[in-house]
Amino acid sequence: MAPVPSPAATALADCANWENGPYDVNIFLLGGPSDFPEGARYRRLDNLDEKVKIQHRSGYEHFERSDEHYHVGGDCQGVVYRWTTRTRIAE
Repeated sequence: MAPVPSPAATALADCANWENGPYDVNIFLLGGPSDFPEGARYRRLDNLDEKVKIQHRSGYEHFERSDEHYHVGGDCQGVVYRWTTRTRIAE
């Protein structure tokens, strides 16, 4: 398991189990290309989709929801999504 970079978290562990609901959820995108912007790794979703697709350069980076959560100062901040693949934009 790759560590979540500082200051994103001090640990990955289970925290409150969010179910799809009418509220925003913080997520952290882990992995992917080395030039993926650090600031783009923190996002908010309106539900806990299984997969997230983010446009980057000439393609899309695909991330899938994990059972992990990220913490800051011991408090659960959101759900970790791990990079799975990259696809190119069709021309």
